[in-house]
Amino acid sequence: MSKLIVIECSDEKSDRLAKQIKDIVAEYEYQPFRGPGKVYEFGPLRIDQPQQEVTIHGNFVSLSRREFQILGLFASHPSEALPCDFLHNAIWPHPDMEHGIEEVIGQVESLKKKLRLETLDANCRIIEENTQRGPGYRFAVSAK
Repeated sequence: MSKLIVIECSDEKSDRLAKQIKDIVAEYEYQPFRGPGKVYEFGPLRIDQPQQEVTIHGNFVSLSRREFQILGLFASHPSEALPCDFLHNAIWPHPDMEHGIEEVIGQVESLKKKLRLETLDANCRIIEENTQRGPGYRFAVSAK
């Protein structure tokens, strides 16, 4: 149930109070994922977060911003199952919980098609996996 509070004060005090409330709310606003600025190498796959570039065998791979962010999360959590809702909440600035899983699945499928890791002699793969929180993905990395 919503509650309403009425506060009587001067204009000066109301402006100050409004600013304080905005500052408090801003502290808790969701901040989308921003990679730590590392360079990851998994066999022929190279993810350069500072330059926002992905290459395979030295060849540039064009990714959308969201695909790049998802790949950055995978690289920073190798061999860890990441639920779709985690990926969605970490990357989308205003997550749409109703369509979030479909958005993530679409982005990851597009990412997989662009990288084609399964066709390369790469030591990493993006694997669909069921997690305790529902569908998700694992960036499987093996030693070669």
